[in-house]
Amino acid sequence: MIAERTIALLLIGAVYSCIAASLNQNTQFVITGLKSTRGDAPLNRVRRSSGGRPTMTRFHVNSAVTSRYSRVIVTSVVENNDNSAKEAAIEMRLPKTAFISNFSMVIEGVTYVGIVRDKAAAKAAYSAAIARGESAGLVTAKIREAQTFDVSVNVAAGSSVTFTLEYQELLKRKLSRYHHVIYADPGQVVGDFKIEVEITEPTGLTTVTATPPSPKLRRTINPDTFDTGNVEIRRSETQAYVSYRPTREQQRNIRRRSDLSFLVNYDVTREELGGEILIKDGYFVHFFAPTNLPVIPKKVVFVIDVSGSMSGHKIVQTKEALRTILDDLNEIDQFNIITFSSTTNVWHPNEMVDVNPTNIRNAKKHVRSMYARGGTNFNAAALDGIQLLETISSNRTNTLEEASMMILLTDGQPTVGVTGNEAIRRNIRERVNGRYSIFCLGFGQHLDHEFLDQIASENKGLSRKIYNDADAALQLKDFYDEVASPLLAHVIMRYTGPDLDGLTKTTFDNFFDGSEILVTGRIQSSQVPQPLICIIGGSTAEGLVSIVSQGKHFEESFSHDWFNMEKIWAYLTIKEMLRNKSHVPDDDTTTHQNIKNEIVRLSLLYNFVTPMTSMVVTKPDEDVLASTVPPTINTPYPRPYPRRHHSFGRTLGRGRMAGPAAYPSRAYSRVQSVPMGFAPVLQAVSNDMYLSAMRNLYLQPLLQASTTTTTTTAPATTTTTTTTSSPTTEVIPPPIPSDPFIQTYTCGSPLSLNSTVNITTPRYPGLYPSDIRCVWHINAISGNSFPISMEIQKLDTEAAPNCARDRILVYPDFGEPSSSETLQFCGYSHTRTILQAQQNFVVVFESDDLVQGRGFLATFALVR
Repeated sequence: MIAERTIALLLIGAVYSCIAASLNQNTQFVITGLKSTRGDAPLNRVRRSSGGRPTMTRFHVNSAVTSRYSRVIVTSVVENNDNSAKEAAIEMRLPKTAFISNFSMVIEGVTYVGIVRDKAAAKAAYSAAIARGESAGLVTAKIREAQTFDVSVNVAAGSSVTFTLEYQELLKRKLSRYHHVIYADPGQVVGDFKIEVEITEPTGLTTVTATPPSPKLRRTINPDTFDTGNVEIRRSETQAYVSYRPTREQQRNIRRRSDLSFLVNYDVTREELGGEILIKDGYFVHFFAPTNLPVIPKKVVFVIDVSGSMSGHKIVQTKEALRTILDDLNEIDQFNIITFSSTTNVWHPNEMVDVNPTNIRNAKKHVRSMYARGGTNFNAAALDGIQLLETISSNRTNTLEEASMMILLTDGQPTVGVTGNEAIRRNIRERVNGRYSIFCLGFGQHLDHEFLDQIASENKGLSRKIYNDADAALQLKDFYDEVASPLLAHVIMRYTGPDLDGLTKTTFDNFFDGSEILVTGRIQSSQVPQPLICIIGGSTAEGLVSIVSQGKHFEESFSHDWFNMEKIWAYLTIKEMLRNKSHVPDDDTTTHQNIKNEIVRLSLLYNFVTPMTSMVVTKPDEDVLASTVPPTINTPYPRPYPRRHHSFGRTLGRGRMAGPAAYPSRAYSRVQSVPMGFAPVLQAVSNDMYLSAMRNLYLQPLLQASTTTTTTTAPATTTTTTTTSSPTTEVIPPPIPSDPFIQTYTCGSPLSLNSTVNITTPRYPGLYPSDIRCVWHINAISGNSFPISMEIQKLDTEAAPNCARDRILVYPDFGEPSSSETLQFCGYSHTRTILQAQQNFVVVFESDDLVQGRGFLATFALVR
C-alpha cells in the first residue's frame, strides 16, 4: 500500500487556495492560488529561466450540452523530455457561473482525485499534513476576484503528468442566444490541440454559430489574412457538433494577436408561449422565454459618473456608448441624463423627456459636453435619479412604472457626501421601495463590484463589470441591449398538479426580450400521477396576460449518461442561495449560518466546489489507483528545477471555425441528392460575405423550388445539388449500392400494404442510434393494381453535402422493369415530400457515429 500522505489541494470556492505537500524526499508538487483576471483577457503567463521546459503534448476540451446544461472536461498532458526535472505551472480559468465537479492528476502512475469538503474539513486536512512534518503552504484570496487557479507540478526527467478538470455550468441566454465560451490558450503550441462541443436540444436548434479566437486589433489586422483555423459545424435539427483543431501555425497566430476565446452561440425552437417544462427522475426545469409580445414603454434615467477618475479613455468610451444608445431609444420611451462628480447635474430637471429627433439631437450635444473632474457623490446621484422616476410615476397617465429604470455607471468608490456602503444601500432601498429597477455598471477594476451587485439585486436590477479595454463602448451598448426591451412585468409562476418542494424563485420583476426565466423544483412521489401545469401571469404593454404551460417527460434518447435533472436543480438552488446570502444584513448571523449550512450540504452531496466548500486532492490507495486513470511513466522525481508555465484550460465554451458560421434550416423537396438544411463551412469570411454566399448558394434555389407539398412520380428527374468544398474537411459520400440488400442491416422489415402503413427510424421521435443501417421493403398485397405513394412527413437527420453523413435511400419499384433511379434525402425539414411507385418501395436508412436527429416518419398508401 502507498503510505497515507495527503497532498493538500484546497480549491476554496471559486478561489482555489493551494497547498503543497511533499510526498517523499524526491516527489512534490504545488497547487498555487488565485489570480484575479478579466474573463476574456490573456493570463499573465510565462516566467522563463535557463534550460528547456516541459512540453504540452495534448490539449483537449470536450463539452457536452444537453438542454442548456453543460459538462466540460479539460485534459492536458505535459511531458518532460529533458534529462533533468522541470516544473510545469498549469493555469486554468473558469466561467464565473461554473462549478468544478472533478479534478484529478496522474503523476508517475499515481492518480490524485479531488474530493469536495467544507472549508473547515479541508483546512483540517491541511493542518494534518503540516503536523506530519510535510512541507505545505496556503494562499488565499477574495472569492469574488477568483477566476483562475494554478497547478505547479514537478515533472521528472522522461516523465509526464496528465491533468483532468471537469466543471458544469447552466448556459445563460442573453440577446437571444445561449453563450458557451472556451479560452483556447494552452500557453504554447501543442501538437494535439482539439476542442469539441456536442449540443443536444430536444425542442430543436434554430441557429448554431462558432467563432474562433479573433484579432484584438480589429482595425489593424485584416481578418482575411488572420488565420486562426477553421471550425467544423455538423448538425441536424436537434443536435450539433462543433470542432476546432488549429494547426501549429494557426496556434502561433492565436497566441500573438487574438483574445484567445472560442465562442459557441446557439438558440432553440420555441413552439409554446408558456415555455418548456422538462421532467426527469422526479425533478423539473421550466425554461420560459416568450416571444411576439409588445414592448413595454421604458422610462429610463442614465446616471453617469464624470468624476476625475473617469478622465481619458473611460469618458471617451462612455460618450460613444451613450450616443449609440440614444439612437436606439424607441419613440414610446422617455429618458433623462444625470451626470455626477462632487455634485450632480440633471439635464432636464423635474421631468422626463420624450424620444423625438430634436430631443435626441440635444441629448447628444449634452453628452459631447461632458468632461471628467471632481469627486464621487454616488448617494446624491442615485437619489436624484429616483426622484426623477418618482416625478413620472405621479403622472396619472403612466400605468407601467414597473418599466421605469435607472442605469447607473461609475468607476470608483463614493468619496463625497454619504460614503458608507451600508448607508447608501439603505437610502436607495428605502427610497425605491420596490417600485423601480436599478441597473449598475462598474467601469474598471478599482471599485467594489459586490456593492454595485447588492444595489442592483435589492432593486429589481442587474449589475455588470465593464472592462477598461478597447471594446468598452461595445460592452456598455450590449448591456443596454439586454434591458432595452421589457416584455413582461410582475411575472408570477404558479404550479399545480403534483406536490412540489424545493422550488426556486417563482416571481420575477421583469422579463426582457432575448433573456430567459428559469424555475426548477422537486416532484414528490404520488400513487396517482398528475400532469404538471404552470399558470404564468404578468403585465404587458396591453394589460394583464395569463399563459398556461404543461410539463412533459424528458426523452431518454436525448440524455447522456452524465445528464441529471437533479444536478440542474442543485446548481440553480445553490446559485439562488448564494444570491440570497449576499443580501442578508451582516448582523443577522443566524440567517447567514443557516444558508451557509444548506449550501455546504448540497455542495458536498453533488460534489460542487462553491464559495462555501473546498476541494482536497489526496493520494489514493493502490487498489483505487488501478481502477482509475492508467499510469504514466514511472520515474522518480529529482529535485525541482526552474518553473515553466503552461495553460491547460481557460474555460467557458468551445468550437472551431474561420469566421462566424451559421446553419440556417432549408429544404430541397426532391432531387437525386436532397440535403435538407445543409450549409457549408466557409473559410475566413466576414459576416456579410458569409450571408451573401449563403444567400446565393441556398436561398435562391430554395425560393425557386419551395412549395408546401411536392409530389414526385418515379422515375424522378435529377436535380444538381450545390456543394461547397472545405479546405480542411472534405466529405466524400459513400456510394449508393445498386442492391440495397447486399449490405447487412440491423433494423427494418418487409411490410405488406393493404391501405396505409407508417415506418420510422428506431426510437422515433427520440434520437436515432448511431452507426445503424435499416432496410424496409414495402409491397402492395397480391392482386393490387393501384400505385403506391410514399409521403415523408417529418425529417430530421444530419445535413451534409451530397447526404454524405446520415441519409435515407429510396428505391422505387426495386427489381421491377419500372424501377427508376435511387433517391436520397437528408437534413431537416417540415416540408412534406410525396413519391409514387407502381409495385414497391425499398427504403434504407444509414447513420454514422456523430450527430443524430429524430429521424423520419414516412407514410405509405395505395393511390385509389
